[in-house]
Amino acid sequence: MTNTGHDSPEGRKAARPSVVQTLRGIPGPIWLVLVGMLINRLGNFLQIYLVLYLTDKGFSTSAAAFALGAYGVGSVVGVLAGGSISDRVGYAWTIVGSMALAGLLTLSLVFLDSLPVVITVAAVIGIAAQAYRPASSALLVEATPEEHHVMVFAVYRMAFNLGTTAGPLLGALLISYSYDLMFYIDAVTSVGFALFALVLVRTGTTTGPGARDPQADGASYLAVLRDRRYLLFLLALFLNAVVYIQHTSALPLQLKADGHGPTFYSALLSLNAAMVICLELLFTKYVQHLPGRFAVALGVGLVGVGMNLYVAGPGMAMFVIATVVWTVGEMIGTPTASAWPGKVAPAHLRGRYIAASSFPMQIGYAVGPVIGIAAWQASAASVWWLCGALTAVAVVVTLIGMAEPPADKRRPAADTEPSAAPAPAETP
Repeated sequence: MTNTGHDSPEGRKAARPSVVQTLRGIPGPIWLVLVGMLINRLGNFLQIYLVLYLTDKGFSTSAAAFALGAYGVGSVVGVLAGGSISDRVGYAWTIVGSMALAGLLTLSLVFLDSLPVVITVAAVIGIAAQAYRPASSALLVEATPEEHHVMVFAVYRMAFNLGTTAGPLLGALLISYSYDLMFYIDAVTSVGFALFALVLVRTGTTTGPGARDPQADGASYLAVLRDRRYLLFLLALFLNAVVYIQHTSALPLQLKADGHGPTFYSALLSLNAAMVICLELLFTKYVQHLPGRFAVALGVGLVGVGMNLYVAGPGMAMFVIATVVWTVGEMIGTPTASAWPGKVAPAHLRGRYIAASSFPMQIGYAVGPVIGIAAWQASAASVWWLCGALTAVAVVVTLIGMAEPPADKRRPAADTEPSAAPAPAETP
């Protein structure tokens, strides 16, 4: 880990950079990760267009949906597997293997006609395509000073969101020529990211403690589960995900019930995307000066308040205000929450800690629509009041789970034994 030279809290606060300083200070290897991830997201067409592709090839709609479900299950498994693998073989090598395998398997889909094989390959692609994510986040932590982490993760999110927003448009353009061409480009972008990561290996960029730290041997996710503070943080992520996902489940129902059409709903989603892409870095310039738990608690709280405001419809202005409020919450809390797992993780468990933070969010995104729609069917207002109640709990567990222990009780992350309960510690 890079030594910043600012050991006191005052020194760290004063050293926290502006947006321009952060961009200038990002090491070359980390730019490779950011650009590689952006290119990969631009070409990430499989999940979006898999159902259309398979039905175009003659498969039934239910078969295509089953293949997409297999990809989704593989994606959850892939993040957890990627966390474990990256702690053992290194971060850069994990990205190389993940992206190369995902690219080759995506290319193979063009030549497959057997439904069982397509479903199996889709599941394996899901595993491979997501295994890189803990490793890429861990590399950001390893290769940048701690006071840069929140801002660097905001840059990471901007690249991710740009790719996610522009990718479907590019995919639609490619489909107008050929579905096969779309998958060729998808494969090329994945392999391109793998080549970028291979440069990190060849230049000797840090590849993760798991590749050289004997503590990593025998370590498992059980070590993460022993960290009670971290489990509270994960609970907050789960509750926030259940609330956040209501903008794609309960909100469309609410808008329709209040007499608004799909165009207005699309405009609200576009407003969210535009604000995050254009403003999150500017917000983070100031948010990074806040203690981590207060930044995340504030962000989680505003997301809940924004969702709760939807109960005050049916005017269009109120829906816009509510969307702006929860979008501001997203911009305030997410970069700090993204940086937190790498900050508190023992060095030999960093990949697993980062991977573990994705699991409760994925579960929240899966069960959130079921909970929200059931509540909305019982009473349209109840889903938004439920969002407020869940948010109140999430804010409390955030403040407890992200509270750092007193300085005299902190242990360097790398010194934590894998068999002991890892306590949150400042990254050295």
